[in-house]
Amino acid sequence: MPPVRRARQADPSGSPYNDGWLSYRRRRRPRLVGGNVRGESDDDVSGGAPPSATTLPDDVLFGIFSRVSCLADAARCAATCRRWGRVVAARAAPISRALPPPPGGGFLPQLFIGVLLQHQEKNDDVLRRRRRASAGGGATQLRFVPTAAFASRSRLLGDEGQGVAPFDDARPVASRNGRVVLQFGRKERADGLTLCVWNPMTGDVAMVPTLSGKEFPGDDDYACAILTGDDHLCCSPGSFRLLLAYGRRGFTALRSFSSDTGSWGPECKKPGAKLSGHLLRHQLGPAVVLHGVAYWPMHRAALGVRLGSTAAEAAMDVCSVPYRYSFELDEHVLGVSADGRRLNFVDIGIMGHLGKPIVNLSTSWLEDAVAVGGDKTTTTTTTTNSGDPSDDEQIPMPQIKVARTTPIKPWWFGEKSGTLVFTVEEETSRTSAVFALNVATRSLEKLADGVSNHTCCRRLFGYEMDRAALLASVAPQ
Repeated sequence: MPPVRRARQADPSGSPYNDGWLSYRRRRRPRLVGGNVRGESDDDVSGGAPPSATTLPDDVLFGIFSRVSCLADAARCAATCRRWGRVVAARAAPISRALPPPPGGGFLPQLFIGVLLQHQEKNDDVLRRRRRASAGGGATQLRFVPTAAFASRSRLLGDEGQGVAPFDDARPVASRNGRVVLQFGRKERADGLTLCVWNPMTGDVAMVPTLSGKEFPGDDDYACAILTGDDHLCCSPGSFRLLLAYGRRGFTALRSFSSDTGSWGPECKKPGAKLSGHLLRHQLGPAVVLHGVAYWPMHRAALGVRLGSTAAEAAMDVCSVPYRYSFELDEHVLGVSADGRRLNFVDIGIMGHLGKPIVNLSTSWLEDAVAVGGDKTTTTTTTTNSGDPSDDEQIPMPQIKVARTTPIKPWWFGEKSGTLVFTVEEETSRTSAVFALNVATRSLEKLADGVSNHTCCRRLFGYEMDRAALLASVAPQ
């Protein structure tokens, strides 16, 4: 079992989240009500009026909050007073599940709060101290780089957000729907592949059984996707499924894990050609999920995999979404449309001699899904691409000026927030700057600079919290 990092001392504020980032929200300053300073003990329920015999019980408040018209109204209820905020924070998950989806879909930019990357220590003295402290292990730390909005309301991120993960020497391999999949380093695990699923906002950590011996898929030659109950799966609320794609002799294997059963399902063979180890190790981008199908970007097509209803089912539906053109994997990622109905092909080009980057969100470059090894089918077609270039969108970024030959790489797309994380190589050619662009608001933020390109190669992931964490985060402390 890898050593668990010592928990930070959380605030004694009655928060139901004692170990996660939600416990580090900044406490609001006392405010004047009727000429008096209102303190923490004033758990009133409406407009500063003191509690009375007619105060509604928590269960009744929960029933009311679960029946408001949208997430924004529930957030307003949470921000009204401390008592209402604590009721919402304690039951944020069932409240968010009970709320209706927004009409016509739409992104929630507030869900995106930063990026995760492995920290590479530049100071040799600090690195030597850490190696001595870890008995020669030389463990690397996971670094979280927050957005300005999240940093302004959180006390978590001293020391530049280093060491925020619950384990030493862990690297991210997937990040979706408020959860991060971490792989343990060689010195922190037994022989085999050991993963855990971590919810940074709540602090929940779920260990996944180690794959070792003949089941070992390799340290790096695999791709991982995580699916949750928000992806229309047949699983209980709060549970998740993991999907691995990895190489075997002569074929590519697929295997899934279910948190409901706590076990891995049987290994199955992907139809069609085998994916190379180099592709799985270095080039396959993060998966996005649409209508319960996980899609990975490849050279000429997107690979789609639909899991069975349970982990015990070996059969998986595999499809391919061909591109109308051929692209290098470093040049694009996959995203989803704001209405949640279509896949998007996302790439970044440079326009004009002044070197102004432009983000392209295209559905016309994607064809209908095709069953791998078969003919076109309607059962695997989930992209509903119109093929009409008028549906494509282009977002210029005049704030960034680079040479036409400057490498710009998209890394990750947040399906719920509509945020694209990408890097722009700096003049040294050894470091890059990390940016986040929200395609809904078109707001651009520079998150970090001087990040080594080697660090980026070891996986750079964005992080967006789920709707339950968003509700809990707006509740006053």
